[in-house]
Amino acid sequence: MDLWLVRHGDTIVGEDGLYKPHHGLTELGFQQARSVAKVLADIEFDACYSSVLPRAIQTARVFTDLISCEFTMVEDLNEIEVGQIEEASVEFKSKVVNHRVDLDFSQFGGEDPMQFSSRIKRGFDQLMDDARGKTAGRIVCFLHGGTIGAILDHMQGRDFDYRSRPRMPNCSYTVVSETSDDVWTEWSGWHSDHLEILT
Repeated sequence: MDLWLVRHGDTIVGEDGLYKPHHGLTELGFQQARSVAKVLADIEFDACYSSVLPRAIQTARVFTDLISCEFTMVEDLNEIEVGQIEEASVEFKSKVVNHRVDLDFSQFGGEDPMQFSSRIKRGFDQLMDDARGKTAGRIVCFLHGGTIGAILDHMQGRDFDYRSRPRMPNCSYTVVSETSDDVWTEWSGWHSDHLEILT
């Protein structure tokens, strides 16, 4: 089985610089989505998935509209739940925006890294069960940077560590292959050459 993991496009943020669950893509995000969709359109996929958050759905829809196919949403593959982060201090929000804080949002009613990782594992298992039921050999998933990192760590039997890889650019992708039951190739980098014309 081959799995293409695609991060969503550039997303509208609030005045505090943070994503809001209901926010979708910016115009740049739609351009990025169209760019990666053109690359992926040359590949014959057996199944397509996304999280249930608008930024992932919109990125997936650009692709599925291009090739006229459907996609399945998996709620447990959403990005980390930040809870009532609007109650956080300006300093804490700034650290989140600049990726200088541990991803622990339990103090705001959100998830800590262990809870997030456990949920992603559950969502990934659900996705794999569904894909195997469809006898899908080639799968594309439109997800989130944190979600993809948690999946990659899960594949290698590691605890989730979002600092173990360079940050994933919007609408870049990586490909991993299952070489035997539950044994996956190591992550080898983000594919983002298709985005260079947009920068």
